Amino acid sequence: MAGATDATQVDNFELSLQRSTILRVYNYYRIFLSFLFLFLFLSENLKDFVGSANPELFQHVVIGYIVGNVLIGIGTLFASTSLLSRTTPSFVILIADIICLTLLMFASGGVDSGLGNFLIFAVAFGGGLILGRVSTVLPAIAFILTLYSESYLFFLNQSDAQAFFQAGVLGMVYFVANMLFQTLAQRLRSRETEVFTLEKINQIIVNQMRTGVVVVDPLGKIRLINQAAKRYLSIPMAPNLEEERLPYRLLDKLNEWKHEPHLTSLTFHTQDSSPELIANFSPLATPDPESDTLIFVEDSTDVQRQAQQLKLASLGRLSASIAHEIRNPLGAISHAAQLLGESTDLSRGDSRLAEIIQSHCVRLNDVIENVLQMSRRRSADPKEVVLGVWISQFIEEFSAGLNEPGKVDVNIDPPDIRIRVDPLHLSQVLGNLCQNGLRYSKKKTGEARVKIEGGIDKDTGNPYLDVIDYGEGIDGEHLANLFEPFYTTETSGTGLGLYLSKELCEANNARLGYRRAQEGGACFHISFFQQTRD
Repeated sequence: MAGATDATQVDNFELSLQRSTILRVYNYYRIFLSFLFLFLFLSENLKDFVGSANPELFQHVVIGYIVGNVLIGIGTLFASTSLLSRTTPSFVILIADIICLTLLMFASGGVDSGLGNFLIFAVAFGGGLILGRVSTVLPAIAFILTLYSESYLFFLNQSDAQAFFQAGVLGMVYFVANMLFQTLAQRLRSRETEVFTLEKINQIIVNQMRTGVVVVDPLGKIRLINQAAKRYLSIPMAPNLEEERLPYRLLDKLNEWKHEPHLTSLTFHTQDSSPELIANFSPLATPDPESDTLIFVEDSTDVQRQAQQLKLASLGRLSASIAHEIRNPLGAISHAAQLLGESTDLSRGDSRLAEIIQSHCVRLNDVIENVLQMSRRRSADPKEVVLGVWISQFIEEFSAGLNEPGKVDVNIDPPDIRIRVDPLHLSQVLGNLCQNGLRYSKKKTGEARVKIEGGIDKDTGNPYLDVIDYGEGIDGEHLANLFEPFYTTETSGTGLGLYLSKELCEANNARLGYRRAQEGGACFHISFFQQTRD
């Protein structure tokens, strides 16, 4: 009901604006008409057309008509739209017009002067300005005054009986013109209401779309944008469209598309820590070659998640069946190697071979466990957590489970940031990242040390976590495959830790990325989207 009320209010405002605009235009016409009469009266060659019957009366009326029209015209410039849209101001102005035009016609010799035709425009405008039956009062008054003036001229012997017939015909024209304009105005208003309703429906549909919709001019200035696009592009919800432009990265993609139109779909990030977006470009069909461009913006996270779920569903079933088939003989091999290693008759070389078999069985079992974990990963169960408090509890539990001593520095500013995330998933992600960080830090510096930093991203306003180590960092040649499953540079790694961490982040509406830390080591950056804080 609120939406319907708002639409009605806007519709009424549009109608009021139209009526006030028509009244202002009519006032300009009246001012022009009054000065035209004065010009005809003062002209030596044209003065016989007007004021021939009573020049003094014509002069007084036309001067008063000019002064009144100018004053009313100035008043309409400062009057409010709501005042001008009311019936009373229009009705009073039109009645005054009919009286003045009738007097000017009388002073010029009646209907024979032709000035009665100007009354047709007055009553026709009345049909468009005044709604309802009260509009028909105007042609009635014009007809009565025309007959009265002709009767007066007839008794003064300045008119003949034929003038009454002309006055009657002219009166019928008054009524026809008024009714015709009333009908046209009603149809136009009905049509405008339909168009306005369709426009509002389209606007509501576009604003409710999950796909971002943006229309930009050739210079990249935003002409139209819906709520989804504002959210994706990090644009304020109530921007000044005259000042808002596309983010420079999307603008670069737009220019790239203009040079290569076959690239209709391009991916980009508004910020380094923002999710990947997909932009689809389409020119608006206009004759102008420099036409506006329609851009559809979508979050690729949902598409990737759906594709990943389909891939994982098939891969999980296959991996689980293979893993179960491997686990049984692997258990037998491991058990046999253990028994073999406990034998006292083995030489030192054979004992070493038994240890190698045992260690590789353990490693292969870890791979199977990770594969099974990937195939039966549960859905996220997000809960609101206070980041500073939760990180402290995580560090305490993580440090207690380390095989070797390690140091984890924490800096969460402000500590009261609240995020919605599955605590078990976040614990698994941070556990993987911290274990990797401790291992690589110790390999370079001899000290197992890692740092966790958190806060609010100044560019996006989203909470984030950084896990920073003091190792060598990741070479550029490995970055493209960093989060691919089973990809690792370590001889003892499974290549599933970072892959699972990225998948768990995406399942919790977060994004895991990599960048080199200022200290030279690796920095894994987790951005949490659409979060709240105290």
